[in-house]
Amino acid sequence: MASEKKFLSLDLGMQSLRLAEFSMSGEGGLRIHRAASRNLLLDPALDASRPDQIEQALGEIMADWKIKSGDVACVLPAHTVFVRAVPLEIPGGASGQVDAVVKFEAQQNIPFPLEEVVWDYVVMGELPNGSVNVIFLAVKTELLESICTAVEGAGLRISRITVSLLALNDTLRYSSNPDGNDGTTLLLDIGSRTTNMVTSGSGPFFCRSIPSGGLAVTTAISKDIHSTLEEAETLKISRGSVGLGPNYEPPADPVEANLAKISRQTLIKTQADIARSLGYYRSNLGGSDPAHILLTGGMASMPYLAEFIHEKFQKPVGFWNIELDRTNPSESDGASDFIENNPNNMGELIGGALQFLPGNHHTPVRLLPPSVSAKHDFARKLPALAAAATLFILTLVAFGIYGTQAAKATRGESQKLTQDTQRMDQLSKGIKSSLKTQAEIRKTAGTLLSTVLLREAYPKIVFELAAKVPDRFLWVTEVDTSADTPKGSSPTQKPADTSIREVVVKGLYLDNPRQATVIDDFVNNLQTSEFFAVDEKDKSKIIIQRSGSNGEFWAYPFSLRVPLRNPIPEFTP
Repeated sequence: MASEKKFLSLDLGMQSLRLAEFSMSGEGGLRIHRAASRNLLLDPALDASRPDQIEQALGEIMADWKIKSGDVACVLPAHTVFVRAVPLEIPGGASGQVDAVVKFEAQQNIPFPLEEVVWDYVVMGELPNGSVNVIFLAVKTELLESICTAVEGAGLRISRITVSLLALNDTLRYSSNPDGNDGTTLLLDIGSRTTNMVTSGSGPFFCRSIPSGGLAVTTAISKDIHSTLEEAETLKISRGSVGLGPNYEPPADPVEANLAKISRQTLIKTQADIARSLGYYRSNLGGSDPAHILLTGGMASMPYLAEFIHEKFQKPVGFWNIELDRTNPSESDGASDFIENNPNNMGELIGGALQFLPGNHHTPVRLLPPSVSAKHDFARKLPALAAAATLFILTLVAFGIYGTQAAKATRGESQKLTQDTQRMDQLSKGIKSSLKTQAEIRKTAGTLLSTVLLREAYPKIVFELAAKVPDRFLWVTEVDTSADTPKGSSPTQKPADTSIREVVVKGLYLDNPRQATVIDDFVNNLQTSEFFAVDEKDKSKIIIQRSGSNGEFWAYPFSLRVPLRNPIPEFTP
């Protein structure tokens, strides 16, 4: 019995990467075999490193699964794709000259030069007024190439590419009206960076990506409690909820009450954007008010989010749960656990897998970058090339009896190899030169980043010291932020960690009745600082110079070695 043909679906989310392995069931549906996810760095400022994170995360999953390659359908996150629903008046409707009109309209509706993007369009039927409902899609070519390079660098073969909004719509159609109600269904996919809107049912198709999601809540929490994004995200997941408004009692725990208030205030803006989008849907596309709302995405499981949506839109709100055919539990490799941990967040993965099913289970999209398209074209031509190569070899065998011709052919091939070798040598030199230039750029960038961090930190250090200096008899004359060479390392050896972990504060205290005890007052004041890590037990280590008063001078020097609560990192190439 032939083994099942398996294929992979890759959901490239903003906060996490998820990979699932599917096959086609006997009834023509999907069967999930296994799935896994890896978290990506949360800070949007680190988006430039996203391709490296993708390649590393995929490599880890494939190593765990003990696979080296496979065909994969990639689902691009909404924040990387420009999507716009546009009603177009086309003679003849959806069966008319759509392609000719769309090529002109693309220049008007896509806010990038077309030569800089990979774009496509999808016709989603006709609107009540007779216009054609066209969905424009566009991705920056450079961004798409970097993502595909990372995916292929892990060993996968990109077979198809779709976007999250269309993947969600395909899954909605595949699940056959999952809520069992008539009318228009509004699917809200509340992710990390975006909230995706998709309509399904009796009304016209509509989709939109709102640039607000769970990260907005995390950022608001981070600013309120003055923490990192990672700490705020952990707190949001473990203790966060959405406030139910003034008519309900807040949580008894003050921390949870504050988190609920912050979440509600942040989500009110998202709710307003959803309401405006629904207004556009009704007025421009002739859609009707949704009869019910389904929630999905990473934020869907946040406590009281469904109640908040119901309060704002006064519509029945439910969660989008999709039943999948699973492998035998004894043969499954974590599929059941993955689905249980992601009960309302399987839409994109299933939408990606539907790309492999025959028929109209998926919305066809052509968003392959030039490099991947070239590989696909070559794969399609490969049988013809193989046949030509076979014929060529047979021809050589037939004429092999002619020694002179064979010798000439051999010399010709040898010359080609020599030329290829020379070209490879030139390419190798170019690569080495590029690597050297890249190393220099990284070194310069590290120096600049360290300078910027120090420039931002130094005024804070000075301001905090000024706030803690006693009002009388003592003043600071010098602040040194130079990092000391760790013990056991030579002065010429670059330390492993060059972060600035402490500052040396030098100053004078005036001859006064309390004499050197004003230094203790200064150290005690520093204990209340959120910027310096001063402990009463370490006072003897902090005061490194304490000159006694002998009556001969009007002021006496002192020195402090004050540790920082948060070291200032120094970027190194």
